[in-house]
Parts: sequence; C-alpha cells; structure tokens
Amino acid sequence: MPYIELGCRAVLCLVFLAALAGKATGWRAFVSSVPGLAPGLPAAPVAVAVLAGESVAVVLLVLGERAGFVLAAVLLAAFAAAILRALRRGSTAACRCFGVTAAPLSRAQIVRNLLLIAVAVTGWVMPNGSVELAGVALALAAAAVLAAVLVLFDDLADLLLERNL
Repeated sequence: MPYIELGCRAVLCLVFLAALAGKATGWRAFVSSVPGLAPGLPAAPVAVAVLAGESVAVVLLVLGERAGFVLAAVLLAAFAAAILRALRRGSTAACRCFGVTAAPLSRAQIVRNLLLIAVAVTGWVMPNGSVELAGVALALAAAAVLAAVLVLFDDLADLLLERNL
C-alpha cells in the first residue's frame, strides 16, 4: 500500500509542477484569465495566491506531509468550483490551468480536477511505510504516465469527443 500513496503523491507533484511551469512561463496570459474565473477579484493577487497554493502543496507532498494531499484536494475543489461557476455564467474564458493553453473552459477541466481530487483522497487514506527500490521505480513510472494523461486531459477529451469514440 505505500506504493499507492507514493504514486498518488508523485502524480499530484508532477501535475502541479506542470501547472506551475506553465503559469510561470505564460504569466501574463494566466493573470489575464483570472477575471473569467473569478470576476470581481483582483487578478494579480489571485494569480499569486494560486501559484503560492500550488507551490506549498508540492513542497508538502515532497516532504511527505499528509497535509499536502489535503491542500491539493482543497485547491482542486476550488478550481473545479470556479470553472463550474464560470461555465454556468456562460463565460468563454480560456483555461490557463497549465499557463499557455488557450482552450476555452469546459467540463473536461472539472472532470480532470475531480479525478485529481480522487488521487489526493486515495493518497491521503493510504498508509505510507517502507518501500523497496523496484516498487518505487514502478510507482513513479505509473505516476508519470497518469500525470501526463491528466496534464493532457483537455486535448485527449477534445480528440475523443471530436471523433465520437
């Protein structure tokens, strides 16, 4: 069971690191997308808060703190709620979840966040403990694949829905 906890930890770290890297490289675009998700709130402070929250979650997860799972789940729930509210308002804002992508908001981002919340909850409830190198390697490889799927989730959803598979 510690391998599941480790894998969940790694998935969340990789996804948040990809999001942080994208937001940092596309900072202006990310800040300009905030009003579409959080109208009435100051864009730059909200953007900084998002980066800070994601950064703290990564640090906690890397340090092995279970609070990292909780913070990740809270952030992801807040992001999903903001996207849902924006969609209900009819917003055509771009999703800048990973910084540079200009894809419009859609239910795919909500689904992705719900899947990531499930990863966070799973990691939180799993025990951690002693591990062996081969198991760690397998857990990290599986985490990398899952993280890549989740980072590219919007593109994969568009591809599958476009082709009606």
